[in-house]
Amino acid sequence: MKELNEHIKSGNFARAYLFYGTEAFLAKKWQEALTQAIVPPGGEMNVELFEGKVSPSNIIEAAETLPFFADYRLTIIKDSGLFAAGRSDDSAIMAEFIKNIPYTTILVFSENDADKRGRLYKRINENGLVCEAKTPKEAELAEWASKLAAKLGVTMPKSVAMHLVRNGTADMQSLYNEVEKLVAYKPGNNITTDDIDLLCAKSLEAKIFDLMRAISNKDIGMSTALYTNLIAMKESPLMILAMIARQFRFCLQCSDLAKNANQKEIAARLSLHPFAVREFIDVARNFSTPNMIFALEECLQTDYAVKSGQIGDVPGVEMLIAKCCNLC
Repeated sequence: MKELNEHIKSGNFARAYLFYGTEAFLAKKWQEALTQAIVPPGGEMNVELFEGKVSPSNIIEAAETLPFFADYRLTIIKDSGLFAAGRSDDSAIMAEFIKNIPYTTILVFSENDADKRGRLYKRINENGLVCEAKTPKEAELAEWASKLAAKLGVTMPKSVAMHLVRNGTADMQSLYNEVEKLVAYKPGNNITTDDIDLLCAKSLEAKIFDLMRAISNKDIGMSTALYTNLIAMKESPLMILAMIARQFRFCLQCSDLAKNANQKEIAARLSLHPFAVREFIDVARNFSTPNMIFALEECLQTDYAVKSGQIGDVPGVEMLIAKCCNLC
């Protein structure tokens, strides 16, 4: 975040920070960078860490302690729940403290979520700095992964990094781990899409899309093999069924909307990545609209048959896949 970087570079720190959001990796990196900027080497005695539910009195006691041969005392509070509705009284105490926080103290809160209506959130937003850790967009993730690879001594073009992002999990920690794995495999060399396919674990959604593409290509052998592999990996047949239904639904919707809207507009309307819209439209070309509707009805009937005990879940979904292959 630009404002946080300015604080770190200038040394003009706020009295209180709040890092929150779904991207834990990003929040962790922010906290580490801020800590390194505030605490000189060997100054760990001026850092206090609280994790989990902690009382405001304990935080205040630590925060009011003067730093030992240093400019600041840093108090880090992780996963306290103080920004949730259930701790409004404690949040009010902390909000009042932050109003008159000692100039030698810096508080850093790190939370998974925060209620923006809460008194403590508003106080830090007014008197400190709030940073929300959101997972970057796909293109930003690919650029970050490419730069990370370069920093680690290998070349990974952005197009290759995009392949990694699209086929793996979306969180930055997993992406970081995959890049490290690729670097260890090919130190000092170029990373290719073949390397990614060989070494990196695909997300479940990517595997289901491979299955969907095999179905659309009328490849019963490949479709069955992919499904068997998912079962061998202990994936739930009913969950696979639900994801197949979801894929057909998006194929139908994207195909229909493409008649009057571009891919960017469709992505915004369906809350999908633009690349996913392109993929769904491409797969939908192998099905007629009536066949996609029929496939969705078959998914519903298979779900009912399995849950009512008429057929086993593993063979039931396999039979559905075979029927769908014959629709193309």
